[in-house]
Amino acid sequence: MTPDFDELVGEADSPEEREELRAVHELLVSASPPPFFEARPRRARAARTLLPRPWVLGAAGAVAAAAVVGLLVFSPFGAGTRGSFVQAMHGVGSAPRARASIDVGREDANGNRPLRMTVDALPALPHGAWYVLYLTEKGKPLVVCGSFRTNRAGMAQVAMNAPADLGEYDGWIVTSRVPGTPSQVLLST
Repeated sequence: MTPDFDELVGEADSPEEREELRAVHELLVSASPPPFFEARPRRARAARTLLPRPWVLGAAGAVAAAAVVGLLVFSPFGAGTRGSFVQAMHGVGSAPRARASIDVGREDANGNRPLRMTVDALPALPHGAWYVLYLTEKGKPLVVCGSFRTNRAGMAQVAMNAPADLGEYDGWIVTSRVPGTPSQVLLST
């Protein structure tokens, strides 16, 4: 049975993303099953041991490695990705209860700053729409840091990026991008 693409993917952020996901889906569907899923002749049951199967050990090792990498990347002790400052945002316009915080990391060797944005109470947008985080100059959107969508509860946690020279800008805003309608500022510093 082939899984239904629309059921698996749901709403994609853009037509380009949807096509990219469809291409990956088609590759996965067309691939043959891994060797351990292919039919094998039944063998006589051997006595069970208390040791886990090799794939369980491999999976546990992969999870442990991912946890260590996550701690290094997203902790203040990691490779300079967090700890510089946190920027608070408040709701404006049609989203007065919305709020967000941006954890702005230290400048990397390429002159960029990693961002970790946490959003709360920002309404979910219709299919094909998204939010955009900008750096501003005199209140006008100037530099795009990234785009995102919220879940049905209005929450999101998003990794983004900003140029290191933040002193050139005077604030941050989040706008809605709904095709066919003007953008609205919904969060501001």
